[in-house]
Amino acid sequence: MRLQVLRLRLPLLALLLPLLLPRALAPKPTGQDVSLGVDWLTRYGYLPPPHPAQAQLQSPAKLRDAIKVMQRFAGLPETGIMDPVTIATMRKPRCSLPDVLGVAGLVRRRRRYALSGSMWKKRTLTWKVRSFPQSSQLSHETVRALMSYALTAWGVETDLKFHEVDSSHNQEPDILIDFARAYHQDSYPFDGLGGTLAHAFFPGEHPISGDTHFDDEETWTFGSKDGEGTDLFAVAVHEFGHALGLGHSSAPNSIMRPFYQGPVGDPDKYRLSQDDRDGLQQLYGKASQTPNDKPTRKPLAPPPQAPESPSDPVPDRCEGNFDAIANIRGETFFFKGPWFWRLQPTGQLVSPRPARLHRFWEGLPTQVKVVQAAYSRHRDGRILLFSGPWFWVFQDRQLEGGERPLTELGLPPGEEVDAVFSWPLNGKTYLIRGQQYWRYDEAAARPDPGYPRDLSLWEGAPSAPDDVTVSNTGDTYFFKGVHYWRFPKDSIKTESDSPQPMGPKWLDCPVPSSGPRFPRPPKATPESGPCNCQCEINQASGQWPMPLLLLLLPLLSVGVASP
Repeated sequence: MRLQVLRLRLPLLALLLPLLLPRALAPKPTGQDVSLGVDWLTRYGYLPPPHPAQAQLQSPAKLRDAIKVMQRFAGLPETGIMDPVTIATMRKPRCSLPDVLGVAGLVRRRRRYALSGSMWKKRTLTWKVRSFPQSSQLSHETVRALMSYALTAWGVETDLKFHEVDSSHNQEPDILIDFARAYHQDSYPFDGLGGTLAHAFFPGEHPISGDTHFDDEETWTFGSKDGEGTDLFAVAVHEFGHALGLGHSSAPNSIMRPFYQGPVGDPDKYRLSQDDRDGLQQLYGKASQTPNDKPTRKPLAPPPQAPESPSDPVPDRCEGNFDAIANIRGETFFFKGPWFWRLQPTGQLVSPRPARLHRFWEGLPTQVKVVQAAYSRHRDGRILLFSGPWFWVFQDRQLEGGERPLTELGLPPGEEVDAVFSWPLNGKTYLIRGQQYWRYDEAAARPDPGYPRDLSLWEGAPSAPDDVTVSNTGDTYFFKGVHYWRFPKDSIKTESDSPQPMGPKWLDCPVPSSGPRFPRPPKATPESGPCNCQCEINQASGQWPMPLLLLLLPLLSVGVASP
């Protein structure tokens, strides 16, 4: 009799324990992640340098508070832990200068802009480009013109004037512009492609005050239709804000946000956000002329564009049916054939025109014509691209090693995948093919036993999805055709209003109308009835009242200890 009771109680106990302790099995940051995070927080002003007389580098409380400030600054949920979204944000390309300027930067303030405490005492500043990018397609004239436009974006909001000087000028210019690599004799060495992009020095009397440096190992572009490279104008506007005395801002639309946000549009039509104008005018006052009274500027030649191949027509993103969709370091990538689009965390496309697959992912074999799935590995930030029965691992945009078989991740020989994603709740990687899926344990570096399982465990999900990804807020999205299904954070049951058309939310497309171009959404996986399967831990979709759970737990545990 006791054994029969035990058999009845164990399945219910297995269902209740995940509800009582849902966070206990959540993925923990690795030692490498914690080390990276502490270094990053210290470098950018969120943590003070460690005290040389203390054995403990940083107290847990200070570290938690610093992470919360960083998350608030970056517009992330303030969890106080180095969760995957926070770690991905720390790995994004950004400015070299710190975000927090002294203790005052750690408090919440009404205004978002920050002032460095220094400003130019004169209203006419000189500038000069001393060295130019070595590997960029941009001509010297285009670089100089972009610098002129970027400075003028600030000048039209105040009475500041900027004059370019040449080598015949007797005095050192106020703002000296260089493109440099690695260590270049200041306190902010560059780190190669990605990472830190540029920095500038605040106003002052020091010879380096106002000087602005760009990492010459970046691929500097302007007006790139395929979203490749780093937009020089956008980064220059940001850095010149520092050269005029502004610190970093947490305002969503500010050009002074520390992270690279992609191109900002036509330099001739660009205007600073209200937060940036407020910060600048706090230092130098408002302009006596209106911003419409534009000063004379250098003509800006059309940017160089690579010729298009007639064999590769550019697809229409609004038609959906993507080969792969992935959240990579906070940006959402949409892959289709030899092309892909990038959606910034702000919800803006980097460019309405797609980028070419092989120009961006350096080392991806040319025979790979389609990326069928992709995801960013949380434990080390590596990016995995899947095609056929193989996958490739990238560090940033650079391939590491050669092709690797899907059998390493637990799939049968010759099998392919429709979708791959990493679920934050348990840190496991899910690989979907048709109506079944496999699960891989990243921490243990081995496939989980007992797979494949039926996709119906994800209630309401479509079979054979185009791909699955997790948003920066933790929601899980299944995509198929022109629709998406949303699963709230930590849930395996789709929202009742799913599916929804993906175009308006994700791709800046019009709301679909009825017709053959926008077919009815595919049939979703039927919601499961009474469960006769092996349910996975951490996959309960409902929530029981906590008092009831606590009352039931002692009753369920009776007879467990002894058979």
